[in-house]
Amino acid sequence: MKNKHLAYAVPIFIICIGFIIPSLSAQDSTRILAVSAKEAADLIDKHNGDNKFAILDIRTPGEFQSGHLAKSIPIDFYSQTFAGQLDRLDKTKTYLVYCRTGNRSTKSLALFKKLKFLKIYHLASGISAWKSEGFAVVR
Repeated sequence: MKNKHLAYAVPIFIICIGFIIPSLSAQDSTRILAVSAKEAADLIDKHNGDNKFAILDIRTPGEFQSGHLAKSIPIDFYSQTFAGQLDRLDKTKTYLVYCRTGNRSTKSLALFKKLKFLKIYHLASGISAWKSEGFAVVR
């Protein structure tokens, strides 16, 4: 009798594992890569004209107006609609995200994962490092 139950249990177990493992890996499919200012500049050059690549500036509107990376999209980290604005973006695009020093953008990475973005490049030291390395900003 025990062997008969085991004969049914093993295939059921294998089927269950077949459904559980893919769903677990799908939950953490966001690739997040920290990049330096130089690596970010190279990335921007590489993706020039690529409509599947976008730059997100998550600083305040005042910070954005004081100077930002060319073609960056402003989405205020402190806005009550921050998560909703991110959720409306195309999750299949590749994004470069930055703030002033990397603190806010680091905090936002969990949200990008939760919203299931596919690929995020994180300017780890923010626009401060970008400027200190002599890269241009636009106003």
